[in-house]
Amino acid sequence: MSGEVAESGANALQRWQLARLPELRALGVAQPQVAGVTALAYHFWDDARFDAQFDFLEAALRETWRHCGGLPTVLVVNRVTPRLEAFAAAAGGRVALDLCEGLIPGDLYSMSVDCNARLHRRFATDHVLVVQNDGFPLRPGLEAFVGRYDFIGAPYVRDTWLNRLVCGALNCRVSNGGFSLRSRRICELASHYWTRGGYGRWPKGRRVSEDIFYTETLPLRERAYRRAVTIADFSRAAAFSYDAAFPYAGACPPFGFHGVKAFEWLCGRGWVDGAAAGCAP
Repeated sequence: MSGEVAESGANALQRWQLARLPELRALGVAQPQVAGVTALAYHFWDDARFDAQFDFLEAALRETWRHCGGLPTVLVVNRVTPRLEAFAAAAGGRVALDLCEGLIPGDLYSMSVDCNARLHRRFATDHVLVVQNDGFPLRPGLEAFVGRYDFIGAPYVRDTWLNRLVCGALNCRVSNGGFSLRSRRICELASHYWTRGGYGRWPKGRRVSEDIFYTETLPLRERAYRRAVTIADFSRAAAFSYDAAFPYAGACPPFGFHGVKAFEWLCGRGWVDGAAAGCAP
């Protein structure tokens, strides 16, 4: 722990992560639950905060390994520091550092550009599990989702009859990308349309935010893309991740979460650090 982030200035999730880091570092790492999945995270901060903020991402990655086994892991970063080099070296070849100088601290659009244009180049497996410092698994169960969908993340569209009709017909089931599972195929298609379809020239805005681009913009505008990919429907997306956009109706905890509000709600249900007894993945 770098000591630069005081607990008094951290939110509930960050305080939990800082408290858990020593225990997580002491845990052994099991073999991956499923083959063909890479864990991937972006980390792009200014010099003053880069290493201190990595504490939270390290905790998220170690929680991922705890519940999913030691998945091969890629860190897409805007700089490489001795702290990151030591983390990668200690992982015994499990962690790769991928330098992307186009990432701009504080600019989420720069991350979206990389996700839309080059995410498929950042991993070598059939699927990628995108993890963030505030989005990661809370229990085992990754195998229940791998191979079934090209994109699955927490739902961003309400589960109404009209949305089911429209989203079903147009395959525009909008999903959060902060904690998401994506196939190589959908990443390659997104890159194809981003570069050859001219979307890379669109101005900053919601439509080119990486998760919206994958699950709304391209399905609505590109028929071939819409027919080629499978995006998880509301119920399966909600089982995969919760981000507090809508009330959670499940009787069992989701596989993971995204966001501080979701974490606090899940804590209130007693679903953090252990799934409810008797709930299947």
